[in-house]
Amino acid sequence: MLYPIQHTFFASSAISTKGSTVQNQFAAPLGSRIVIYLRVSTGKQAEKDISIPDQRKQLKAYCENNACVLVGEYRDARSGRDDNRPGFRDMLYDIKSGKIGCDVVLVHSYSRFYRDVAHSEIAIRSLAKRGVRVISLTQNTDDSSTGRMTRQLLGFFDEYTSDETSKHVIRSLAYNAEDGFWNGGFTPYGYKVISAGNRGKSDRSQLAIEDSEATVIRLMFDLALYGDGQTGPLGLKEIVKWLNERGYRTRKGNKWGISTIHRYLQKSTVAGEFVFNSSQDGGKEITIPVPPIIERSQFDLVRANLEARNPQKNPPRAVTGDVLLTGLAKCPNCGNAMTMGTGKGGRYHYYECAAQRRQGKSACRGHRVPMKALDRLILDRILADLFTIEKVSGLMEPMRSRQSQSKADISRRLADRETDVLEAKKSLGNLYDLVATNLVHPSDSEFRQRFEQAQEKLARVEKERDQVAAEVAPKARLTNEKVSRFVSLMKTGISGAPVAVQKGYLQSVVDRIDVGEDCIQIRGRRASIERGVASGEVTPSVVPTFVRKWRSDRDSNPGDGLPPTHFPGVRLRPLGHRSVLRSLAVLPIGMQEAKSSQTRFLGREGTMRP
Repeated sequence: MLYPIQHTFFASSAISTKGSTVQNQFAAPLGSRIVIYLRVSTGKQAEKDISIPDQRKQLKAYCENNACVLVGEYRDARSGRDDNRPGFRDMLYDIKSGKIGCDVVLVHSYSRFYRDVAHSEIAIRSLAKRGVRVISLTQNTDDSSTGRMTRQLLGFFDEYTSDETSKHVIRSLAYNAEDGFWNGGFTPYGYKVISAGNRGKSDRSQLAIEDSEATVIRLMFDLALYGDGQTGPLGLKEIVKWLNERGYRTRKGNKWGISTIHRYLQKSTVAGEFVFNSSQDGGKEITIPVPPIIERSQFDLVRANLEARNPQKNPPRAVTGDVLLTGLAKCPNCGNAMTMGTGKGGRYHYYECAAQRRQGKSACRGHRVPMKALDRLILDRILADLFTIEKVSGLMEPMRSRQSQSKADISRRLADRETDVLEAKKSLGNLYDLVATNLVHPSDSEFRQRFEQAQEKLARVEKERDQVAAEVAPKARLTNEKVSRFVSLMKTGISGAPVAVQKGYLQSVVDRIDVGEDCIQIRGRRASIERGVASGEVTPSVVPTFVRKWRSDRDSNPGDGLPPTHFPGVRLRPLGHRSVLRSLAVLPIGMQEAKSSQTRFLGREGTMRP
């Protein structure tokens, strides 16, 4: 007697037994319409015996041997542990929607269809309801209880194998990273992958500096810290404009964007530390040492500047409120902000430590300072000790030095750009020679493509050369007139202006004011003053820059998703919910319903009452 489980691991549609041939009862019926599904997990797997071409060859042979009609093919190069596979999803959608009519989905093995027993059974039974069977070429089972059990046992083995393989891969990647080697993936900008020898049968790799890209990375940090020698330090948007206007492009030849620059300025890779996120031990970070492009001190300074300018750190009340030092005054004991407090029924106003105010002396032994006295003291000292021509001129000395040094740098860059222009002209001339000597016809598609690329490159490098040459112009050079103009603008903005305007000018140059009992420290960045002097403009921070964090535990349109109230059958709804707006008769124009204009309110059961 021949049991179904004995047929499980035979691939052919006919089985030879003691010289006789027995027809496999699990093969697809003659004339069946078949869709084949092909899958590999990785590119390396495609090089082995279950590659996509090999699977296709075996499945097509099955169709021919059983006189079946091949009506569709779907394939993926993704893991089979879930349905995040475009080809798999398209196949299920096309079958269930009736876009493609078939009787059988044929796979090389059930592990190609899924590596998760529960999800595999759901998909198989969903197809079965539409009259479509899933047949494995190498693991034939039927739809009996024994066949289903066999299929599920095979699925458990596949899932177990996948889990074990995943653990081994994760462990190997973690060990490889701990040894300081590169695990693959997207190569960080500024680096290239080089061979580091072999370990067993596998090649090991490391990251090395790619000189052409590393030059751009260094330029980004120089612009963020010092500017281009003509201006003060540049912000993200100005760095993007500077690079794009001078022809610098990403690895793929695209223009730079703000988010890309921001990411490169914050990634510790350029400072010599690539962080590999391992899935081992619940997810741990492994630091891989790589050759640094930027000194650590420069990297930390740029990241600190970006963090200080993070718009999420400045709530609107700290920018536009009527309290001068909100957002600037800090308690030196605990680091918390000093906020406004009142006394004598609101007749007196003070700055006091927010932690002490909320939690008492156990949180901080902070003190109170009269608001008007502190405001006047800070403004007077700022005007007397900072915003003077002598003081600002002294602060500009490093910038003058950089501008002097930048002349030699500009000359070097200009020479490099001239060389690029000559090489581009030579390449274009060589293409002209090919046509002149009848070695190629101008209508040849490959020639036209190369010719257009050569023309584009020449136009680009000529623009870069002209822009570098324009940097020699003295229009952006630091002068005494610019220093005087900056001092005059700051004094005008701070003296006698409304509090909101004074606050804006103050926050444009001051980052923090530590208000101690015996000493007050005013801190700011030289870069802010350099930027203002070089540009000849002062932009007070009068626009609220604040991004609230997403409330991840609440749906953006929860409907009935909010927790129930203590009233039976009554659930809370957000005020902006459509049902509440409808109930309150305040739907936007064009959406209002024909309701009575009488005053109404929301009742206990959510109904309208007069």
